[in-house]
Amino acid sequence: MLASPASSSLRRSPLLVCILVVLCIQSYYLFKYNSQTTAGRVRDDYYNRGAYAPPGAGTATQTVIVTRTALVGPSGTNAVLQPNAGATIRGPPMHDIVLSIKTGATVIHARVPIQLLTIVPNFPNTLIYSDLKSKIGDFEVVDALRRVSADEAGSTLKYWRKLQDIQAQNDGLSDSEGKMGDLKEGWALDKFKNVPILIETYQKFPEASYYLFIDGDTSLISSNWFPYLMDLSRKHDPIHSPVYWGSMALLNNVPFGHGGSGYLINQAALRKLIPQDKLFDENFLLDLERNYTKLASSSCCGDLVLGQAMTDRAGVTVKHKWPWYQGETWWSIPYHESNFCSAIGTLHHVLAEDMQQIWDFEQYMLKKNGMDKWRPDGWTEEHEGGFKEWKFSNMPREARTQDLKKYKNILFRDMFDYFIAKKLPQEAEKDDDGTMMLSAKRVGWDNRSWKETEWNKDKVKKEGTLDWQKDSILSEKNCRIACEVHDNSCIQWYYRDGICGLSPKFNYGRRLRNDGTYMEWKKLGVSGWIPDRVEQKITQWRAKCPSST
Repeated sequence: MLASPASSSLRRSPLLVCILVVLCIQSYYLFKYNSQTTAGRVRDDYYNRGAYAPPGAGTATQTVIVTRTALVGPSGTNAVLQPNAGATIRGPPMHDIVLSIKTGATVIHARVPIQLLTIVPNFPNTLIYSDLKSKIGDFEVVDALRRVSADEAGSTLKYWRKLQDIQAQNDGLSDSEGKMGDLKEGWALDKFKNVPILIETYQKFPEASYYLFIDGDTSLISSNWFPYLMDLSRKHDPIHSPVYWGSMALLNNVPFGHGGSGYLINQAALRKLIPQDKLFDENFLLDLERNYTKLASSSCCGDLVLGQAMTDRAGVTVKHKWPWYQGETWWSIPYHESNFCSAIGTLHHVLAEDMQQIWDFEQYMLKKNGMDKWRPDGWTEEHEGGFKEWKFSNMPREARTQDLKKYKNILFRDMFDYFIAKKLPQEAEKDDDGTMMLSAKRVGWDNRSWKETEWNKDKVKKEGTLDWQKDSILSEKNCRIACEVHDNSCIQWYYRDGICGLSPKFNYGRRLRNDGTYMEWKKLGVSGWIPDRVEQKITQWRAKCPSST
């Protein structure tokens, strides 16, 4: 039998046959995908992002990314369908906690966008407050000062009015060179925001179990938060047992939760400040706001004002829960036995680039720890798809008895290993006279040793100061010797003209300037670490951690 012209051409074109086979396979999978129900698509979307498939849910269909290269194949090779290997890992969505972000109009676009891309999707109920009404992506930014009493705030609000005028004139705060307004004036407005933000956040989500308040330069290890809130809810019923937790600061004998570190308030505590029957009583709320706006006028900080309100009116005083609520970022944290094995909740003073790095670190650790698919007991497909909200105040019975010790939290130890361990100077150096030092050092670097013990011109004048302490401020060499010889607990030091810092804690720190000559850098400061002592301390601290490695 003679072959037809078409079959003959196919035999002569193996590549064409391959392409037709691939197209058939692609058509089959596209048809199969499109035949799924809406609920199935939502479910698979969550699973394909790395989420956990609930028991009995079956195997999720893997999303296939088909590209022109995949169909044809590079350089004419056979086609390969590539899975989306870089999918973002998302933990169980936390509908029962409201995330409230406070920022300023002149810094919002430098800070908040990276929060929206990283941590915010884990908190479906997120609010953003500034000192100017605007939008950022699909988020409405609320003007936190619109309900502040002008007569109580006084002249401080003139900068707020200036912001309103600028926006009305050209819809932007940047001038033709892209420069923003005065940050100092913006900071002066910040102290009036905390109480109004708390009021409005509670009004918008009156049934939530928890309310977490952070700043625009605060980052979260968001995957640690779900098991944290489960454990907290077991011990303190969020509807009946008041919680106001944070990194406690004390000023003028007033304890308060440091705003940048974040503070957590549950519904029980808010009900004491604003009873349910007063939540929409404008006379009650106006009196509350006016009293604390007046206090803010003579105070430094809005978080202090809120702490005063919680203490005076609610009878709930902040509890110090450091290091979960952390006022530093990865390079400024003083690592020590007091925090090395602890779980991380928040970080502060986080630049946008640092926030991205912290997010990448969290993604890495979730895979390493095997927590990338974790879900609490009692979690269902309805919870996963957002059709049913998980309530910490009314958790399923299985969740109330779940062994949370099996959850592998991300620890400060992990942050040290990921960011610092391989970057630390390891080699001791020679002194100017050729003698070997114990220290490895960096010029133009601040390792923040002065945060622990700082010797300066005023301090060495005090009675009882030893000779080596007095000498330590005279030269870099003397400061180094003070750490190496005279203080056995010292593992690192910092020196600049007239200041010597010694520390028993480890801090990596940062470069003080990227450009300049060696001598210019040296004037800014010199940092040193004693590698043998650092290694010994880190080994001791690590040995106390769960699942030490």
